[in-house]
Amino acid sequence: MLNSFSSNAILTKVHAIFGKRLTPSDFSQMARKSDVGEVAAFLKENPSYQKALKNINETEIHRGQLESLIKKDLYYKYSSLRRYDFSDNGFYDFILTRVEVDEILRCLMLIGAGQTEGFIIEMPSYLMHHTSFNLMVLTQVKNLDELIEALSGTPYAAILRRLRRDDGTADYLHCEFALYSYYYQFLFDSVDKHFRGATKKALKEIMQAEIEAHNVEIIFRLKYFHHMDAEQIKPLLFPYRYHLNDEKLEKILEAKTIAEMTGIAKIVRPGEEMHKGVPEGFMEYYTHSYCYRIYKRQLHGTTKAAVAMYAFIALRNIEVQNIITVIEGVRYGQPQDEILSLLIL
Repeated sequence: MLNSFSSNAILTKVHAIFGKRLTPSDFSQMARKSDVGEVAAFLKENPSYQKALKNINETEIHRGQLESLIKKDLYYKYSSLRRYDFSDNGFYDFILTRVEVDEILRCLMLIGAGQTEGFIIEMPSYLMHHTSFNLMVLTQVKNLDELIEALSGTPYAAILRRLRRDDGTADYLHCEFALYSYYYQFLFDSVDKHFRGATKKALKEIMQAEIEAHNVEIIFRLKYFHHMDAEQIKPLLFPYRYHLNDEKLEKILEAKTIAEMTGIAKIVRPGEEMHKGVPEGFMEYYTHSYCYRIYKRQLHGTTKAAVAMYAFIALRNIEVQNIITVIEGVRYGQPQDEILSLLIL
């Protein structure tokens, strides 16, 4: 657990950084820009991103560079908070563990598509000295066996080795389930080990809500894009519950429409209309909006550093995704209203 100095320092810094977050008005102005350079120039003048973008040339920067710098800034914000933790608490490594899982899954997807040369394009090089395996080695991986070798000495190698089929391949969906199961187990084990009382309760509530939202996304994706039935989907759902009991989960599995699914899951609040500007297949809009409300409630209501930090990082990540949505929309000439309808605000 943190001492009172560390706890107060983290709480103070979290609220100071969060207070400088982008506002709906900021996003509205960005969505009116005519190109990526103008978006970069706007962000460069914003107190929250000034430092991260101070050396850019907004007339030359391209989409990928800007998105990479915005993502890197999220990690630096995390690092600045991590410095106040003198307890050597492994829970605070949650952001790195999630990045590791996501990068392994991205590598697996590229292996399956036969496009492994693309891994380096979006590789978070700023994390190369912080992950438990060498990210650079993953840029040279061509197949599952090479990936397992690259991950040698980590828990991930054992997970993938267990899922390897005789022909040297593995089912992506089962890999995704196993790797996220490892990540979620890491979170809950860390919380049980390092926290108690109100901190432990609040962290578990946030995580359970996140996982339920993830389960709803999985059901939607597997049902409507992979055309899998309920019995095929169930083994790929995570065994954590927040508001959804088994009966409600069954109803979601049998639901015919997105509105029916989100209504049962209470991802859309009672009396709240489905967002008319959101494409029919964009389930993540509703799940992310649901989690966004929970993160904000927890951040504003907590006096616990771990809760504030976890909620803040989650909210900051949503802001980063919002910025990327604006960048992509501006790049492809989407109307302002259409871009704004896709943001979690």
